[in-house]
Amino acid sequence: MKQTQQTPLVCTFLFLLCFSAHAQTAHPEDGKVIDGVYYNSFFSFAFRYPKDWAVHDEEINERIRKRAKEEAVKSGVPQVEAYLLFTASRHPRGTPGIALNPTILIIAENIAPVPRNYTAKNYLLEVRPIKLKEGAQPLLKEPVEFRVAGFKFFRDDYRAEIKGVQTRQAIFVYVTKGYAVAFSFAGEDQKSLDEMAKAMETLLPVGEGSGIGPGRTLERQPN
Repeated sequence: MKQTQQTPLVCTFLFLLCFSAHAQTAHPEDGKVIDGVYYNSFFSFAFRYPKDWAVHDEEINERIRKRAKEEAVKSGVPQVEAYLLFTASRHPRGTPGIALNPTILIIAENIAPVPRNYTAKNYLLEVRPIKLKEGAQPLLKEPVEFRVAGFKFFRDDYRAEIKGVQTRQAIFVYVTKGYAVAFSFAGEDQKSLDEMAKAMETLLPVGEGSGIGPGRTLERQPN
């Protein structure tokens, strides 16, 4: 979210969340990976993750969910309804000799009913005290707006030391359908993080009327 290495989000973000399984038709976890692109039909977006990255299978994701519950209970953070949508890392799980395995996660948290005028910036500001409690330090004065393909995100960046390893994390969030959808990028330094975060530029809407969906080529290609 490892054996010799820990996915940074495990130690810096997932304590906020308690992931849930699902058994419904229309559901936040209705997504699939096709030809290097993650499609989510519930939230109607397509995201091209970095080429040759290892997408985690359901067994790994289930371990992440279990760890999330344990961290939430241990930290005393109120449990929330949240879903792990997608995870991928630069190197396959268990690759030896790696102190830090750069990782991308996409998470959705149910925040309904959404307060009037509530934005992704509000959400990220609520996350900050929890991050600070865990020893992470914000790198921005406040979350900054980021727009792509009609989506309005806010971004917040952090630095932290996890088991002696320096990490950087960027979290992009937008609010839709009563959910806060968060894209988290975690890497070893700011340069690496910014390169990873360029994947946000590949984001596109999908679904009826968009002309984009599984089996169709994304019009915008990653840098």
